[in-house]
Amino acid sequence: MRNEEKIRKQNSLLWNHHKIWLGLLGLVAVIMLIRFFGASFSAVVGVYLGYRVLRLVMRLFGLVLSIVFTAVSIFILIGIISLLII
Repeated sequence: MRNEEKIRKQNSLLWNHHKIWLGLLGLVAVIMLIRFFGASFSAVVGVYLGYRVLRLVMRLFGLVLSIVFTAVSIFILIGIISLLII
């Protein structure tokens, strides 16, 4: 039992190191692409923030549509139930 726990800890540590190295490799790749295309730091930050804002707006739009469809379906169900009662 203890050996299995040690093996799990070693595997999780190894995986955590892989995630760190992959993250650093990705960061280096992004920095090299920025250098290659000649983009400024402010342009990169602007693109990233624009992407985040766009995701937020799309999520908000999806929530609003969900609320509208839920309200419409509730009104339709109320109408059907009231017709069945009468």
